[in-house]
Amino acid sequence: MITISSKSFTERPILHKTLLALGALIIVAAAFWPALHGGFIFDDYPIFAENNAIHVDGWHWHSWVKVWQWSRTNIQRPLAMATYAFNYAMGGSTFGFKLTNLVIHLVNMLLVLLLAQRLLQAAWPAQDSRRRSLASLGIAAIWAIHPLQVSTVMYVVQRMEMLAFSFVLLALLAYWRARHMQMARRRAWPWLLLSLALTSAGFAFKETAALTPGYAMLMELTLLHFRADSPRSERLWRLFYAAGALAAVAGIVFYVLPHYVFSGYFAGRDFTAWQRELTQLRVLPMYLGWMLLPLSNHLTFYYDNYVASTSLLQPATTLFGGLVLLALLMLACATYGRRPLLAFGIGWFFVAHLLTSAPLPLELVFEHRNYPALLGVVLALADVTYALSQKINPRVILTLASAFALTLAFLTVLRASVWGSPFRLAFELTHTNPGSLRAAQDLARSLMAMSGGDATSRYYGMSIAELERAARLPDASPMPEEALLTEASTHPGMPTQPWWDSLRYKLETRPLIPDTFAVLHRLTEQRLAGNTGIDAEQLAACYAIATAKAPWRETLHADYAELAGAVLRNPALAGEQWILALKLDPDVPSYGKRLTEYLVESHRYQEAAAVIAALMELQPSLRSDPKLNDWLEKTQGQVSAAQAPPAARSP
Repeated sequence: MITISSKSFTERPILHKTLLALGALIIVAAAFWPALHGGFIFDDYPIFAENNAIHVDGWHWHSWVKVWQWSRTNIQRPLAMATYAFNYAMGGSTFGFKLTNLVIHLVNMLLVLLLAQRLLQAAWPAQDSRRRSLASLGIAAIWAIHPLQVSTVMYVVQRMEMLAFSFVLLALLAYWRARHMQMARRRAWPWLLLSLALTSAGFAFKETAALTPGYAMLMELTLLHFRADSPRSERLWRLFYAAGALAAVAGIVFYVLPHYVFSGYFAGRDFTAWQRELTQLRVLPMYLGWMLLPLSNHLTFYYDNYVASTSLLQPATTLFGGLVLLALLMLACATYGRRPLLAFGIGWFFVAHLLTSAPLPLELVFEHRNYPALLGVVLALADVTYALSQKINPRVILTLASAFALTLAFLTVLRASVWGSPFRLAFELTHTNPGSLRAAQDLARSLMAMSGGDATSRYYGMSIAELERAARLPDASPMPEEALLTEASTHPGMPTQPWWDSLRYKLETRPLIPDTFAVLHRLTEQRLAGNTGIDAEQLAACYAIATAKAPWRETLHADYAELAGAVLRNPALAGEQWILALKLDPDVPSYGKRLTEYLVESHRYQEAAAVIAALMELQPSLRSDPKLNDWLEKTQGQVSAAQAPPAARSP
């Protein structure tokens, strides 16, 4: 007689679920695998690929301290930067960077699975445990294998977004555990503290982790309903969230709006804060379209040529998009009692975009902003599918859902194969969005790499032609001109005057944006480094235009002063620009002393004398500063000696 213990019956479902989850992970990994052979792109370069501070070549403590210090000073995301440094310490291959991102994505898939299990347990009837189990896995798999995720996972710098979301998911799981322990009259505060700690850790990867309380509030409004172990605790819980919501509104009114909207932060953008908010009425429905129908010609990665809305009817899709979003919000409000998971999913989509759609001086569109938001849409679709299965043959619904998942997987494999080839990706991005300056620059960079820098190669000529095309694009920044001038500096026979003329024309006729200032700075750095192929006189003419249009920008005056003093040997012009920079610095005494010391050590005494005089005029208390007076005496002596007639100079 064969006996089977009751334990085996409980272990088999667990084993079955584990094997299913493992199979889903393998399928997702296989779909993304072709993209691991691709290269870096866009912000990958300035953030870590070309950032020597992150290029750790071992496990020396001082190297890691350097990474931490750079991050704290420049980007305020130290934990994320430490992961890039880790990749360099492990060899620094692009494959390694992308594989790390894929592993993080797979871990997030498991975390989504765990969260979905809990959400469905609260939203769907208890007797549907098997359906809940399969649906949870389906939600996690569809979220993970969606084609929209390719550009986030394989755009290495978006590891920040991915890891921040990892900690959001962990924090929500801890919160869910705390709330259920609280309802059961068990000690919950350690789990609440853990949730807070995880949220704080996520913030060190990216600021989007700050949305965790918003997701938690959605849980309360739709699924948990602020239930607690006593009526008094329920009231306190509601008051806590009401106070938190009021604090968030106050933060927007008294910090976000004054700090970002009304203080010049949008001066570097070609749209205003109001126009950005109007544009989001079109952008968010477009994101929803990508999620429901992710065709490759819709996902162009670069959206630098996306046109901002100027009113509800300019373009008219702004009003239409706003109505679509309003309808979704109304649907969530109308169904949160009967279909709480649907309401939760819709609310999750909006919460996920609270920061990136706020009146902040961010770019209008980015695909990676949907990495967390996609989960809300998948949850809402899962709930709609479940509701339909109650009225239609469940097999029909399962067949349609499976077909949708397989279609997504197929599209992901296609997109991943494109991302696996830098040239193919650059070509496709330019083909699908020929008006994108960034796509054109990527293609030119790929062609230049294929030429090996050989001016006789046909790829070299194609690269130059693509840069010239990019320079002619409507509203293009001066970055193509920079690339052309840089290339010409190493090939003296190439004509440069048309590109200098184009650069000046853009400075004169178009708003100055961050890219403009970066171009002037990089050209100046090249000239200061000894690249005589960069015409200093032409560059100075560009600075004259830029400083006249943006007299408020301190670094612009400082760069101009450095070019004038160190290259053009024009101390009068340099001193004038140093003084303008000095007046704009928030800490005049400190900056003035550092600047004076630098100029004296560089033997640029006339510039130093001008700075000292201006410093003493701006800060009269410094007239008695011993060090400053020593420098003044030294510079005056050197200037007098330099201006004396030859016969009067000592032999």
